[in-house]
Formats: sequence, structure tokens, C-alpha cells
Amino acid sequence: MPSNSLSSFFLRYGKLCTGLLWLLSVIIYLNIYGVVTRLEAEKYIDEANLYINTGSFSAPRFWFYSATIFIIAIAIKIKTGMVGAFVIQALLNFFAFMLFYKALTKIFQSALTPVLIIFYLLAFSPYQSWVVYLYTESVFFSAILMLVSTLILYKPDRLKNILFISLALLLAFISRPLGILLGMGVYVYFFYYANKKWKVIIACGSVVMMMLGYFVINTVFSSIHDWHITQAFEEESIICDLPASQPYQKLDLVNTGSPLYQLWHYVTHNFSHFLQFAGLKIQYFFLMTRNYYSNTHNLFLLLNVIPLYVSAICSFFIRKHKFSKEITAFLAGIILFYTLTIVFQCDDYHNRFLLSIYPLFVLLAARFLEHFCLFMFKHHK
Repeated sequence: MPSNSLSSFFLRYGKLCTGLLWLLSVIIYLNIYGVVTRLEAEKYIDEANLYINTGSFSAPRFWFYSATIFIIAIAIKIKTGMVGAFVIQALLNFFAFMLFYKALTKIFQSALTPVLIIFYLLAFSPYQSWVVYLYTESVFFSAILMLVSTLILYKPDRLKNILFISLALLLAFISRPLGILLGMGVYVYFFYYANKKWKVIIACGSVVMMMLGYFVINTVFSSIHDWHITQAFEEESIICDLPASQPYQKLDLVNTGSPLYQLWHYVTHNFSHFLQFAGLKIQYFFLMTRNYYSNTHNLFLLLNVIPLYVSAICSFFIRKHKFSKEITAFLAGIILFYTLTIVFQCDDYHNRFLLSIYPLFVLLAARFLEHFCLFMFKHHK
């Protein structure tokens, strides 16, 4: 098929292709994993039953995981069981990908690029296989796709558009506590989009953002009984819940005050120790390799992420593109906020922290790769 015919085909049937690719991927992951309701999912199932019986959660922190809990609770109430819960969260994921495709068509020049981005994300099993897990990741990943899409599709110049963005952000907030980082990214987006008058107002609103962040972080860490905010540094854990071999280095710590104060005291009184483990956490976070993965799997991850990061970095040197500076600032801001969070805490056993923002790297990389391909083949149809 000639390139112009191929472009016309995806321009006309790209949405249909996206839907079919999504359905095919879900069928494949279901055949491999089934609907996963064990381990971490059991915690959310228990919370859903508790909420149905009492109207509350066992701890305030579960409000920041409540999207998945409510989905499970709805499935229990309508007597469809965990299969019903999977169907609800899968439909949410389907909507997120369809909205994401629509947004991609607005910022890329070729009709083929959005389909290739969707195909890659669906085929990259470390990312998309979470759709069959009744963990919070499925809803959270969907919420991030929806938030990025609304920022691309709806400029915050009307109340209706701001409402769409706010709803997507709210879903992220109640999906996982890391949703607060997305709020910070949206704040950066609004700041870049606003005129000079509104920039002053938004800058003043940073006080509210800091108070909200302070509240969320302290609420989460104050209600976790098996984890405290400096535990990763005390146990010299790079991966959460995987402490290093003892003996640990003796640190200057405090056990009083808010969790954020305890973290501040650790950093300021043990700065060399902090820097040592910060570098290791960044390495684990971005490369995603683990010593408990097979060599083949680690190689698979490196072959994906290294070209991806190189292309993403190159994208910042492209001047002429449909990407707005507001979207670019949002993407870069989220990546920075996530990195800082990992530095001050620890990375996830299954790379779920990085995987939640993996589409952001894909967007930036695709920006460069499309620009490069169009430049190289500009004399060809």
C-alpha cells in the first residue's frame, strides 16, 4: 500500500484500529494472567466489603485508593463479582485509550503516528498487563491517560474545559496518592498557559498546592502502620520493602513531629548518606532492571527504555511542532516530580511508579521520531 494510501487509511480508520488493538491486547493478557484478584487485590476487596458494611474505610489513606475500591464495591453490590469489577475498570481503560488516541491526532502530523503509539503501549506488557489486575494501577494508569488527553484537547480558557481537566485530575487523586504529583503538573500547565495577570494569581495559589501536598503526604504516612517516611533510608532500601543486608549505617533521626519534618531532619543531618542512595534510586527508577529479573527480561527493558529516553531528550530540541510549551512543561514537570519522589522514598518492586508515567516518555520520544522520519523522507510520498 503506498504511503499516501496508508495515511488515508489510518486517517479514516485509526479510531477503529485503536479499539480493535485494545480488545486484542486485553484478550491476550486475560489468556496469560486471567483476572488477578490475589495478593494486593485482596486488600482492596476487603476495603470494598468494609465500605459496603460500614460506610467507611479502615484508614483515611484508603480515600486515595478509593477509585478501585468503589469499582469493586459496585461490582459486589450488583452481584457481578470480581469479573464485573474487571469489566468496569477495563471499560474505563478502553475509554482512556480512545480519548488518548483522539488527543494524539491533534498533536502529531502523520495519521500513522497515533496508531503506532497506541500499539506500542498496548504491546508493552509491563505497562498494559495491569489492566487485568484488580490493583489500583489499572485505574491510575487510565486516569493519567485521560488527564494528558484533556490537557491536549481542552485549553483552560473556558469553565467547561477546566471542569473536564478537574474531573480527570480528581480521578487521579482518588486512584493513588501519587496523583498529587499530577496536580503539581497541572499547576505548572496552568501557569504556563495563563497571561501575566493570571500568572500572579496562580503563583499565589501555590500556597494552597503546598498545603494540599502537605496534608496528603502526612495523612498517608501517618496512617500506614507498617511503613514510615524515613524507613527506606534507615533500611537502605532502593526497592520498597527490600531492605539491604545489615548492619545499617547509624543515622541521626527524630521520631517526633510530622512525617515531613522527620524526612527533612534526615536529609539535613545525613546528607552524604542521602546523596549516595539517591543516585542508586534514580538508576533503578529509569532503567527498570532488577537483579531478581532474568537477564533476558532486563535486556528487553533496556532495549526499550534507552532508545526511548534518548529520543525523548532529543524532542526538547525540536522547535517547530504542534506540541505547545504548556504540554511540554507538564510532561517535563511530572517526570521531575516523580523522580524527586523516588529519590526521597524508594522505587517499586515491579516498576509501577515509572510505568504510570511511561506514556509521557513515549509521547516525547514519538515527537522526535516523527520529526526525524518526516525530515528524512520529506522528498518521498
